[in-house]
Amino acid sequence: MPMVSQEVWQPLTPEDPRYQFLLRLDPTCASLPGHWEVRGAEEINDEWLQAIPEQPVGRLSGRLQAPRPVVMRFGDVEIRYLPPMTAASGFRRWWTVAAGLLLKFKAVVFVGLVILNLLVYGLAFGWGFAVGLVAIIAIHEFGHVVANRHKGIRASMPYFIPFLGAFIRLRQAPKDAADEAYIGIMGPLFGITASLLALVLGLATHILLFLAAAEMGFVLHVFNLMPVLPLDGGRAVGFWKWRVWIPGMAGLLFVMFYNPLQKSFSIDPFTIVILGLVVYSLVREPRSRSNAYLAIPARARIEYTVLWAVALAVSIFGYWQVGHILPYIG
Repeated sequence: MPMVSQEVWQPLTPEDPRYQFLLRLDPTCASLPGHWEVRGAEEINDEWLQAIPEQPVGRLSGRLQAPRPVVMRFGDVEIRYLPPMTAASGFRRWWTVAAGLLLKFKAVVFVGLVILNLLVYGLAFGWGFAVGLVAIIAIHEFGHVVANRHKGIRASMPYFIPFLGAFIRLRQAPKDAADEAYIGIMGPLFGITASLLALVLGLATHILLFLAAAEMGFVLHVFNLMPVLPLDGGRAVGFWKWRVWIPGMAGLLFVMFYNPLQKSFSIDPFTIVILGLVVYSLVREPRSRSNAYLAIPARARIEYTVLWAVALAVSIFGYWQVGHILPYIG
């Protein structure tokens, strides 16, 4: 491509003949949006005028639909179109900086919450166990992130809360109960896989930290898979409505207050808070689910129910097995 004589872009004003030339390229254009710049020859020559009849109607307006700068060459002249946002370079730079700071702030919040959880769990249970537990929770949440992106659903980053786990806030609702079930079950599937990996590493190395993290991972998923809202189990099989909510509440109370390995009951403030959130959600959330939302194909109901049942069974079996293995290795 030959270079034009003038290398510096100059603003193209409506008074400039070259501006009027552009309008003549497309009779449907009454004005030119955005910002225009020109470099090269300063006068319109015969080559330009001869080219006008050959320009198809709509060519100029079609090019103006581009969201990025467009450069057009006419003989020894180049004319550059900058969309409105590109032309307002000061605003654009401000917006870019603001967006960058916001993303960095989100990253800082995410990292800060992870570090906070590590500190809390580390002080309470030891640093090795804290790392394993937070890693399993993070992998669990990553499963939800993958599911949300796969379904095209906008959601927040994971928020980690010590002793309450983590959650992701959806910025838009799933289209139906099948999508909600998919999003709900993917987190446990990822987390259970991480727990199984910790179990395998513990059995292979006889390192108690791996086994302890696996045990906590399994028991957390037994709790999380109870079929009651807002837990993942309630989202995975929520299309069955009250048919699972009643046994789900019974199972939840059992998991929260009874330790089958130690055969003892226990109550703590965090358990009461979690139970309160579950009851509140169970009273509130089902009202937003219409019959059309819950009316998914029978095949989808069977598939997600089987996935949920298998995940719950693996979690129960894993928790039971690790609980009996730990005393012998310890």
